[in-house]
Amino acid sequence: MKKLKKILLINWLYFSKEIIEVGDVNFLTGKNGAGKSTVIDALQIVLLGETNARNFNLAANERSQRTLDGYLRADMDENNPYSRRGKDFSTYIVCEFEDDVEHNSFVCGVMFDCRSDGSKHDHFFIYVGKLPENCFVVYGEFYQLDLEMSFVEDGEAMDIHDLRKFLKQNFSRAEVYDTQWEYRRNMLSRWNVHNEQVLRMMKKAVSFRPIVDIQQFITENICDIPDKPDIEAMQQNIRNYKRHEQLAQQQEEKLTALQEISTLYREMTRSVDRWRVQSFLVQWAQKEDMQARIDSREQEKRNCLSELTAADTAIEDLAGQVQAKEERRRQLDRDYAQSDTYQERERLGNQKQSLLTEQSKLVQEMERDALEIKREALRLTHLCETALAWDAEDVLVPVQQAAEQVQRTYARLSSGECAIFSQEQTVFEDAQQAAATLSDALAKAAHQLGDKVAELQQQLTEKQTALANLRRNIKDYPRGLLLFRAKLAEELEQQAGVPVAVDILADVLEIEDERWRGAVEGYLNNQKFYFLVEPAYYEQALRIYNKLKWEKSLNAYGLVDIGTLREREHIDPQSGSLAEKVETGNALARTYMDYLLGRVMCCDTVEQLRGHRTAITDEGMLYQGYVARALRRDRMEDAFIGRHAVTLRISRLEEEAAGLQENISHRKPIWQAVSQQKTPMLTPYYVRNIVPQRQADFLYRAELEEEINAIDEQVSHLDLLWLDQQKQLIAEISDEIAALSRQREVQIAHKAKLEERIRQLDEEILPEQYRSRTEMERTLAETFSETYRDDIGLPRYRQELERLHRPDIVYRNFSSHHAQVVNEMENARAALLRARREYVERLGPCSFRVEADDNAEFDAERRVLEESELPQYRTKIRAARESAMEQFQNDFLSRLKSSIEQVQDQVKNLNRALRQAQFGTDSYQFRVDRNPDYAEYYDMIMAPELMEGDITLFSAQFQEKYGPLIDKLFSQITMADDTQLNARKQSELQENIERYTDFRTYLKFDLETTDQNGSKQLLSQTLNTKSGGETQTPFYIAVLASFAQLYRVSDTSSFGNTVRLVVFDEAFNKMDSERIIESVRLLRKMGLQAIICTPPDKVSDIMPIADRTLLVDKHKYRMHILPFSKENAQ
Repeated sequence: MKKLKKILLINWLYFSKEIIEVGDVNFLTGKNGAGKSTVIDALQIVLLGETNARNFNLAANERSQRTLDGYLRADMDENNPYSRRGKDFSTYIVCEFEDDVEHNSFVCGVMFDCRSDGSKHDHFFIYVGKLPENCFVVYGEFYQLDLEMSFVEDGEAMDIHDLRKFLKQNFSRAEVYDTQWEYRRNMLSRWNVHNEQVLRMMKKAVSFRPIVDIQQFITENICDIPDKPDIEAMQQNIRNYKRHEQLAQQQEEKLTALQEISTLYREMTRSVDRWRVQSFLVQWAQKEDMQARIDSREQEKRNCLSELTAADTAIEDLAGQVQAKEERRRQLDRDYAQSDTYQERERLGNQKQSLLTEQSKLVQEMERDALEIKREALRLTHLCETALAWDAEDVLVPVQQAAEQVQRTYARLSSGECAIFSQEQTVFEDAQQAAATLSDALAKAAHQLGDKVAELQQQLTEKQTALANLRRNIKDYPRGLLLFRAKLAEELEQQAGVPVAVDILADVLEIEDERWRGAVEGYLNNQKFYFLVEPAYYEQALRIYNKLKWEKSLNAYGLVDIGTLREREHIDPQSGSLAEKVETGNALARTYMDYLLGRVMCCDTVEQLRGHRTAITDEGMLYQGYVARALRRDRMEDAFIGRHAVTLRISRLEEEAAGLQENISHRKPIWQAVSQQKTPMLTPYYVRNIVPQRQADFLYRAELEEEINAIDEQVSHLDLLWLDQQKQLIAEISDEIAALSRQREVQIAHKAKLEERIRQLDEEILPEQYRSRTEMERTLAETFSETYRDDIGLPRYRQELERLHRPDIVYRNFSSHHAQVVNEMENARAALLRARREYVERLGPCSFRVEADDNAEFDAERRVLEESELPQYRTKIRAARESAMEQFQNDFLSRLKSSIEQVQDQVKNLNRALRQAQFGTDSYQFRVDRNPDYAEYYDMIMAPELMEGDITLFSAQFQEKYGPLIDKLFSQITMADDTQLNARKQSELQENIERYTDFRTYLKFDLETTDQNGSKQLLSQTLNTKSGGETQTPFYIAVLASFAQLYRVSDTSSFGNTVRLVVFDEAFNKMDSERIIESVRLLRKMGLQAIICTPPDKVSDIMPIADRTLLVDKHKYRMHILPFSKENAQ
């Protein structure tokens, strides 16, 4: 048996130099943070041959931030005065083992060569022998201890150069390893274990976690996991098989596509043939129809020329007839004009027309003036009606009287007809006089009303300005009062050198009882506008007042001499006087109010007035000097006293402003109406001069009417019968001339049309038709060969012409269907090109011409596929599948079966060991069964028929039973082309490979407990109901059994001479005392050596059963291992 005897720590965190001696069962304890896990982490580096910080302190604190660099340089706390950061030093972790069978020792350790620049290098070493007495520390003659360097006391740990030299000089079988892997291999050889599973078990034992998943716990902690089957070659064969199968499928798709292309090409060829026949028929019929149209236009031209000759003859004949009749009409016109009757009628007609013109001019002038007079009459009538509707104000009475006269006088002039000028001159004179009187009255009223509106507007503006100031809390004192006060205050301040208050009496008074406001305001009247100044400044104020009194812009009512008043008057206001109704905080005002109002008694009724010398009622009845009189209402309502006066004045001014606005709104339209009148038409000049002229015109018009009637009488006595007959004859001849002229014009228009039509035929129609025919003949020659025309085209055309009789009908018949045929041809070609393009893009790459007119390239490819490539692919698919199946059987199924059987054997061996290791009254056995979730796969893997010589994966019997399952498994662990997988698919594939190549997938593990009564329970069924100690127990039992198996403790031969070390960190923390004792008993029974790190609260249970109890002690930044005592533990 090989046992750990000593542990050496140099420069490891806060351990400067520490040698720890160990026995068979060792308990390592100490307070939290004292350094227990620091020792365990150091021990793990040597026992596991790894410097990975992920192994550190996992059981103690999963969130620990400890690092290898922190352990080495001791700088996890920045306050550490012994930090090795920035220094050159060496760290040693060394374990000495003793072989009590071969009676020798060997040492396994690691040395860290650390530099001041932060770099470090680990060097693992093994040699046969014991720890040297110097413990790898060099003692120099001139070396002195430097606490700040945090090196070992009285010496310095060897660097790598010194270590190599020291080992070479003192130990013949010593080696420093270049890699951790070499160290682990040689360490396990020294342990006589030769199985790295022991390292994995040791790592898991140190970092114990509560059992959550029994399946995972047993497979990871108990079983020695066999290597997974290498399926790379099988995957490659499956990929080859899948690839060939995919290629064959692609070739099948290509062949199907090429066959479809051939079909589409034949359909397109047939549609092209139909199109060519129809195109020929349409074009040839069109050409023949063009020729027929040309022949028709040539005949039309000949007809037009014939009609043109006839039209010329008709035009000449009609011109001769018109000339003869016009000569006859001229002779008749001469005879008509030279007759005496005609000339007399013309003379009388001209005379009558002259009289009518003169009469019309007179009537127009009279009607114009009569209409103007009517308009004026209507205007004045409207004005008079408006004026009579106005309120009868003094200023408007003359206007209304004049309006009534105008209405009467203009009534006889409002018809608008010439007959008004038949009236006497006095009618016009009366109207003119009435209109003049109205104009004068309107002008006077406009002047007076304008002045009144301006005055009202001025008052309204002043009220509005006062309202604006009042709303800003500025009272509307009489004009100039505030300016006078400002001037007085300014000059007083200049003379006195300090500001002097000048108050208006109304500003410093308040009337608390509003019932008496009118009485106070009215009684004080203008006295409330008096100025108040301090008596000390009164004389100066008086002189200034006297100087300013005549300035026009200033206004003042009085300057109260309070000083003299107080000196000369005995002021004693009576109770119930008007002075009590006035409040003030100003002493000057108080004095003056008591003086003025102190003897004016307040009475509720007028009957009470006579009982006092001076008295007043709240309604303003004043009794004074034995006279009773009423105060003026406007003075009582003119509120200026106190703060509330502003509100009262605003209310009063708003009411006054509203009244003014209403007055203005009433007067302004009247003023505008009377101000905008026009000058009357009937002026004195017009009545004296124009009216008599129109009266004379009216009489002269009657005279003209009589002369016109006399002329009509003379005309009626003339003999007009011959003139009428001559006139009738001239009219008949004129009608004949017009008819002949119209016939001639018709012939001329017809001639012009014929000439234009001949021109169109010669210059436009026929040349275009000949050109179109020539173009059609050229197109036919270019489109259709002579052979096609003679052998196919013309025979078919003659057949259709015989059936339809005319070229144009042949043309219409086939051109109406031609678009459909073209559409069919284009669709067929589009379908062909689409199929070709899809083939090239999807099944390429290839250089086939998609737009090619023939189908040679695609047909050739189709023949190659049909005759050679597809049969070859099918042969390759069969060969690849057979190879994949053979490897599937040999490299996958056989390996998985071997792994499963190997694990089952391991479990059997563990169970044999467990049968010898009863824990208290309970016994334990591992269970390994088929996983029901993968039962069908398990049955296929473990199928006994595969072990029979004549049964293989290719056997019909096996394929029938497991063929679909094999294909399903293939699809899970292999893809045709990994490079085509996206990240998610690649991840899924990798997960499937991990799952299906792991033998544990097909097995279900559990731990069965049997109590003293023989009752059995599975841990997986009771795990969630057990306490922490109950879940730790199976862990320790399983781990100890696994170590016992790995260390071959039952083997009494040399193979059983192995290391028996087990390390537990934070052990037994959930167990009670009985379970701890039973665990240690089991550990000893199995012949294992243990280092158990445990908290101090378990010491009382552990110390009696331990060979050694080691206490880790930390004092500030130093750690030591002390022999255990209760005092040390506290």
